[in-house]
Amino acid sequence: MKSGRRLLLALVAAVAIVGAAASCSADGTGDRNSTVTAGPVIYPLSLRYHGIDVVQDVPYGRDPLQQLDVCLPADSPPESTATPTATPTAAPTEAPDRVEVGTRPAVMMIHGGSWSHGDKATAAYRSVCQYLASEGFVTFNVDYRLAPTDPFPAGLDDVRRALDFVFRQSTLQTYDVDPGRVGVFGGSAGGNLAAMLAVQDHESTAYADGFRIRAVVDLSGPTDLTARSTGSDGVAAAFQRKQLLYLGCASYRACPAAERASPEYHVTKATAPFFIGHSTDEFIPLWESQRFASTLRSHGVPVTFVAVQGSAHSIAQLDQAMSRRVTNFLRAGLR
Repeated sequence: MKSGRRLLLALVAAVAIVGAAASCSADGTGDRNSTVTAGPVIYPLSLRYHGIDVVQDVPYGRDPLQQLDVCLPADSPPESTATPTATPTAAPTEAPDRVEVGTRPAVMMIHGGSWSHGDKATAAYRSVCQYLASEGFVTFNVDYRLAPTDPFPAGLDDVRRALDFVFRQSTLQTYDVDPGRVGVFGGSAGGNLAAMLAVQDHESTAYADGFRIRAVVDLSGPTDLTARSTGSDGVAAAFQRKQLLYLGCASYRACPAAERASPEYHVTKATAPFFIGHSTDEFIPLWESQRFASTLRSHGVPVTFVAVQGSAHSIAQLDQAMSRRVTNFLRAGLR
């Protein structure tokens, strides 16, 4: 009798352990911390995307780098492969109650490259764009002006302009986008820019008109570009020089742009929920994202924080499980 009872208790315990593991697995939602391991393959690069159209080089401004690609889900109507004809440099002017909204969630992607290089059309970022589209998100993959030719705030101004373009009525209609279901995604320098968009979203014209970011994915984004990042536990000297080129500063001693370009110092209670992925041994120190997550939470902002064991940087973290965490987070935030 006692042995039977012990067996029953063991079975109950096993079920509880399995349930607990499942609840902390790859759903990617909720306010939580977790540590995971990542596979060696960027999962979106390993797939073929049948029926996913890519509308290339849509202008959102007049500069040659102010262009974006649109990756469309497979169920998109044929007319959505067109380019909106509205003037791309203007901000949205219609009040929300006069906008003819679409029905689908959207994500605006921002590539990395230390703010000085990178391209929306590289194989890795194009595949992530197509992957998000295959998961049902109309995905806008953005280029922006680069340092040192165009230092801060040019890149940030560009991605804000691109987001305003997403919220234009002509864009919403053409690509069937619901303006109440728009998120941003960025890796590395793109993660910094995505985070900056989010923490300053309340200052934008689009926000005042009722349009706002609903969910943010930040993979390995530098969040503190001040002298704090140059300490013994900070970024290497080579990356410090790249930060200064982006900031347009000769040194960290007299660089007001450093704090202005750091998401850490601009969080408000109006900031959208975050998914933060950061590897434990990569060249952007883990403490930057850890401290940023703490700052977000201190303002009541929900954060899903995933520490990835190893040195995988930015979208290199996106093995199959991590890709699923990201899409589940976006799906929950943009439902």
